[in-house]
Amino acid sequence: MKMDSEFIKLPIKFDVEKLVQELNQFEEQSWQPHPGKHKGNSALPLISYRGQDNDDFSGQMEETPHLQKCEYIRQVCASFGEVLGRSRFMRLAGKSEVPIHVDAIYHWHRHVRIHIPVVTNDKVIFHCGNQTVNMKAGECWLFDSWRNHKVVNHSDETRVHLVIDTAGSGRFWELVDNTFKYCQENNSYPPSKLIEYTPGKPADILLEKYNITPVLSPGEVEGLVDDIIDDMQTNPVNQVSHVDALAKLMRRFCQDWRAVFSLFGYEQKGMQQYAMLLKNYRATLIRTPFDVQLKNGQASKTIIFARVFSAAISPVVRQDFEKALRN
Repeated sequence: MKMDSEFIKLPIKFDVEKLVQELNQFEEQSWQPHPGKHKGNSALPLISYRGQDNDDFSGQMEETPHLQKCEYIRQVCASFGEVLGRSRFMRLAGKSEVPIHVDAIYHWHRHVRIHIPVVTNDKVIFHCGNQTVNMKAGECWLFDSWRNHKVVNHSDETRVHLVIDTAGSGRFWELVDNTFKYCQENNSYPPSKLIEYTPGKPADILLEKYNITPVLSPGEVEGLVDDIIDDMQTNPVNQVSHVDALAKLMRRFCQDWRAVFSLFGYEQKGMQQYAMLLKNYRATLIRTPFDVQLKNGQASKTIIFARVFSAAISPVVRQDFEKALRN
């Protein structure tokens, strides 16, 4: 998600000793490799699709059996009072890194990742845009995932973060805005409030159920496309004629998508029509002999494919969507 700053440290902190205690109960076989097979990267799912060990971003999110063993981490998750998506422990081995990248898929257009370091040290450096940060254990951080970012663990110690995904309510983003304003006015972060462990305290965790529809609505498709077009148009390195040509092509796609949606909506018999439309426009974009660059350095076609086309229809989510509506 785009943010006004590379990093924001929220005025919240957590009990590191208790976090580590709950982390240490998990054995090595509970951890799963990074889906991109990045060396030294692994994760332990806490909130996931159907509460299973997977890497899915979409569909009904549920607590995993791992999270249900962690009374304090459940309290930490509930303390935000936000609807939560895929969340996990993320582990980075010593002398390893998370390679530089941009979070481009549909999920990250509206979601932000909350980072709470659990096991870390001064030699773990988070890079985002032109800024670097060493996040201390127990702190609570956000970062702009639309900018190029990476994490380098220069130490021999394994780093572990608790990461929590949320789109965030208005209340959450008001907290972010107020924190950012405080930082600008005081050149420092506001004091942090400790969220203590309370034995036996109930933790009501709000979990995403409708994070994507079986077919993206015409309005949402237009919003995604308009955001990409705006980024193309405001990047001065691009050739105007190339920007105009790609913008025209994508607006034609939006018009055709609206026409098909008007006929079929979420109906199963429309899925073939949507798939054919995506196939044809993908082929046209691939044949287009030029591309333009977004302001974060990404190729516009890559982002169109990742953010719009890959999320435009979701057959598996369609089954969950219909089941939920019947209940």
